[in-house]
Amino acid sequence: MMKVWRPQSHPVMGLPSPAMAAELGADRFKAVVAQRDAAIAAERADPYHNGWEPPIWKVCDALLGVPWVDPEWAARMRRHLKFEKPVGVLLINGGNRAGKTIYAAKRVMRVLRQRGGARAWAFQSNIRMSIDYQQADMWNFFPHHLKRKIQTDSTYIAYKRQTGFSEGKFILDNLSDCVYRTYGQEEGSVEGANLDIVWPDELVPADLVKTLELRISEKDGVMIITFTPVEGYTETVRMFQDGAEVVHESPAYLCPTDGGPPAVARALGLTDEEFDEIQAAASVRPARAAWAPQSRPEPCGEWLNAAKDAREGHDGRTFEMVPRVLKCTGMGDDIMRAVVFFHSSDNPYGNPKNIYRRIADKPRHHILERFYGVAHKTYSAQFRLFNPKVHCVPFAAIPVTGTNWHIIDPHGSGRNFFMLWIRAASDGNHYVYREWPGNYLIEGEGVPGPWALPDGKLKDGAPGSGQQGFGWGYRRYKEELARLEGWQDYVAGCPHTANSHREEWLDALDPYLGAKEEIHRRLADSRFASTPKMERDRPVTLLTQFADLHVPIEAAPGDDLNEGVKDINDALYFNPLAPIDYFNHPRLYVCEDCRNTVYALQTWTGQDGDKGACKEPIDNLRYYFRAQPSYLAPRLVEDEAEVKYW
Repeated sequence: MMKVWRPQSHPVMGLPSPAMAAELGADRFKAVVAQRDAAIAAERADPYHNGWEPPIWKVCDALLGVPWVDPEWAARMRRHLKFEKPVGVLLINGGNRAGKTIYAAKRVMRVLRQRGGARAWAFQSNIRMSIDYQQADMWNFFPHHLKRKIQTDSTYIAYKRQTGFSEGKFILDNLSDCVYRTYGQEEGSVEGANLDIVWPDELVPADLVKTLELRISEKDGVMIITFTPVEGYTETVRMFQDGAEVVHESPAYLCPTDGGPPAVARALGLTDEEFDEIQAAASVRPARAAWAPQSRPEPCGEWLNAAKDAREGHDGRTFEMVPRVLKCTGMGDDIMRAVVFFHSSDNPYGNPKNIYRRIADKPRHHILERFYGVAHKTYSAQFRLFNPKVHCVPFAAIPVTGTNWHIIDPHGSGRNFFMLWIRAASDGNHYVYREWPGNYLIEGEGVPGPWALPDGKLKDGAPGSGQQGFGWGYRRYKEELARLEGWQDYVAGCPHTANSHREEWLDALDPYLGAKEEIHRRLADSRFASTPKMERDRPVTLLTQFADLHVPIEAAPGDDLNEGVKDINDALYFNPLAPIDYFNHPRLYVCEDCRNTVYALQTWTGQDGDKGACKEPIDNLRYYFRAQPSYLAPRLVEDEAEVKYW
């Protein structure tokens, strides 16, 4: 019987198509096949040195700042993604079989093999999962001369596929070691360790992430967290993603927005012809077409040169955009965090076509989870349409004239006020142009930290250092208003140097005697502003205290939370499926420098009630819209040579 030659199947290293093989001729085709067979054999024998790596892996390496990536290219990629320095913690959210576990296993081994005396910890939910996934994948990247039982004074390696590494650890011949642990195991023993790299897989608790960040800080180490969002928007995911900035996004070709069918071939990075070849080969042997790749991952290196919007395809079709890289919030943190999303199509070895086939009839959020790694929220922020790319503008883009409002939330005893300045402009839009405290220098206090920070347990975030009171009295707040708004007498300066004279001067400052920034109305939370307390045998309130200082403040109208939220949503509204133009645009814009307000609009759910950490910016916005603000055109008063707002 004549022997039929069957080519080796490989998801990445394809053969020339039948047409190309005919052009090459028999001899040249045989040489190509031999070269390909040798490459496949080398990969199987030593995947550490010869294994193929998806382009998204290099992006992760650039973010982490590892030494084996060209430092100049890595710095360019970080700048492109708005990272000032390498990140210390990387969360990888991946679709099914997206390759995130292989990436982490190989990078842990690379650190251990290249850095003598390095220490690594790898965490899993239970020991069986650790043995079957983490330990098996890392054993795959061991050097050949160590793939045996070795027990010496400097090296300890004993591995079996069924039971994993003896005692849950190994020591390489360069004194680098790795310990495998489970969540909850001897939690106290985490304290005090100094680690070069940590790899928590899947359901790592948010509190443990915070603890492990301290353990990698001394050695300037890194933490790689790998996660498949089958459990949805967990506490850890929330800690990383709430308020995070999308610094790169990609089209989800399996989630069209034009009513058409999913573009499956495009989702796999293939041409229609290549996809047809794979489909045709699925019913015969070999199961995979040897001349066609299983998927062609997104060429992430081209991000540095891309200048077009991929939202629309060459044929005019439109698709949902999904995040590829997130820059996590956390102003003032020593360790920067990032989130990278691995798509199933990033890993041709995982047979992404079959993954799509299993989820094709599932709901949209299921496809986003299983193919694109995007976790589904069982709850959502109150302002679903808020999009920093639409609603945030640079300060220079805010109209210089308009009707200015100053809104105050006194917050409570021992904590700072939170204040917003909002301009109703002649174009009918409203612009938040300043917040306090903000990400800028405050005299005597420095640059304050964030008002609120993401938190694993608290859905509305945890209080940030910006809430910690400066110990200011009303007179000091008045001075700050005078500085920020450029009151004429304040700009001129105090004529005396003695403190007693300075206090008298501050008391006498009047915002209506000339200011660079005229304020039409000042509003404050009515609950705090109108609540009296006894001083010198008379009841006083915030309103009366500021009135005594010649700063008139009114109580904000009402306290109907739901109506105020509706007002904000009305102002944020635009049709996200249509172009932004004269007829389709929001009425509320926020200066991109107002990072606390942006975070609150992205994050606030209301589920933490009145104690929600980012509630104050939202309260100020609803006080503003409840007052029915509008632009008031200036009118020249005949008997005064100045412009007044009426």
